[in-house]
Amino acid sequence: MIGNLFTVADPAPAALRVALADLLALSESAVDVADADGAQEGRNWEAPVLCTYRRLPPGDLLLELDVTVEERTAGRLTEGSLARGLAVRTGGSVLHPSAVELPSAYWVATVDGRSVRCRLEAVDRDEDTAYRVDAVEEPVADLPGAKIETLPEILDRERIETPVADAFLAGYPTGTTATVQGRVHYALRVWERLVRRMESDWSPSGRYRQDLFGRDLEARDDLASAAGRVGAPYAEGLCSAVAQLDAVYREYTDENADCGRGGTAEGWWWRRCPRRVPW
Repeated sequence: MIGNLFTVADPAPAALRVALADLLALSESAVDVADADGAQEGRNWEAPVLCTYRRLPPGDLLLELDVTVEERTAGRLTEGSLARGLAVRTGGSVLHPSAVELPSAYWVATVDGRSVRCRLEAVDRDEDTAYRVDAVEEPVADLPGAKIETLPEILDRERIETPVADAFLAGYPTGTTATVQGRVHYALRVWERLVRRMESDWSPSGRYRQDLFGRDLEARDDLASAAGRVGAPYAEGLCSAVAQLDAVYREYTDENADCGRGGTAEGWWWRRCPRRVPW
């Protein structure tokens, strides 16, 4: 098991050794900790836990950690549980990468045991790289400069099944975003992602943004305008797919003329609001 972590605090090598040994229920002699820029000859390369740290230029993060734990020692340990365990034991937040394929997507493991999504930005300084935590989804005490917001790039990459859209689009021609075909492919999936979020009480994150909600209503506008332009072989199928998704949307929304923002179309969907507003 390999963990690639960043620390907000600056624990001493001895503190890292104690924390890792305690977390993994090992003796301190079973944990080797060394500076990446220091001498490597005296390291215990046979130790079940190897931790190599590197000091970072001034920024929000102070140490980069590469932690390797042999398989039989790691057990069910994950990168996330490693980060949370170190945060609690060293008294400072620890960052680890998200499974989302986005370089800026990270989790902050906090001292109080939470895992908070964050946006991590690299800052080039004097031929080296410092790091800034630009935003977090919940307040983190030792990252007071980070904005607090629900991260739109994460919401758009969350895995949400779209079976109705998939079934129709499997037999519908593709095209660029400037074509009717391209707009239908985009809008139908966006609309289904929205109603599936509502259906699952905004799973998986429990959050959503009002600006993205408005964007999704605009996708429904596109479906309305495309209905008469998709061609006879596909019109009935598209109407059926949209009707199925509209039924879910109606079920999880109530009439509210003030909920939608910025829509120019007169579609009824703009006059409804989620029963549980997630922003």
